[in-house]
Amino acid sequence: MLNRMYPYGQGAGYGYGQGSNPNINPNMNPNMNPNMNPNMNYPNPNISPNMNYPVSPNMNYPVSPNMNVNIPVQPKMPNMGFGKYPKEEKKTEVSPAEETKANNFLGSTDTLSVCPCPPGENVWASLVNPASSNVDVSLQRITISNMTCNPMVAKIYFKPTLPFNGKMSSNVTPADLSKNPPERPKGQIQYGILPNSPVNGTIAATRVIPANTSITVDLDGLWVIGQGTNVMVYLTAHCNDCNLKSVVSFEWEEK
Repeated sequence: MLNRMYPYGQGAGYGYGQGSNPNINPNMNPNMNPNMNPNMNYPNPNISPNMNYPVSPNMNYPVSPNMNVNIPVQPKMPNMGFGKYPKEEKKTEVSPAEETKANNFLGSTDTLSVCPCPPGENVWASLVNPASSNVDVSLQRITISNMTCNPMVAKIYFKPTLPFNGKMSSNVTPADLSKNPPERPKGQIQYGILPNSPVNGTIAATRVIPANTSITVDLDGLWVIGQGTNVMVYLTAHCNDCNLKSVVSFEWEEK
């Protein structure tokens, strides 16, 4: 005869009365989780001591070398040639010496004749920076050659007024001969005859050039010629009874 309290019999299953589940402690509160340790002896052996959830027995993944948890390591995929970026091209660096060489120029006047006889003809030679050049001209050196048997006097003027009869020298070249076409200078070498002293300007230096001698004034860029100005070498005879021959050379850098 079926029990009215247990119409399906004891142990018929959960949810249909008090069954005979062997995992349930008869002394435990029936409202407690049947999977809980009946003796409440925490920590549960099925729970990791550092984690609050059960440890799966199948989590035998390789451990990432940089992490302390059992996370699967992503296998390295073969390079199929996708997603490659072009290599960044580095700009070719130009050394300061090469850059300076590219902007260096040099040149000289034609042969200049100094005649002290009346009415007297003195000569001048200038390195000119035109007003529209958009560069500064840094003087590297000036060379003055006396090709006669008598001394001569050279006076260097800053920013004199250029005589109207000046000629432009074609004897000018870039220092770097490897470029084709070659660099064109903005600075100009001009020269001519001048009976009197230069107008305006400031005498910056005076040199006596011995006979058959060349002197070089090394400046290393210390003299800078701005746009619309010039540096002039004014040559006169040291004696009044001799004709002189001379050549003036300039070397400069444009910045």
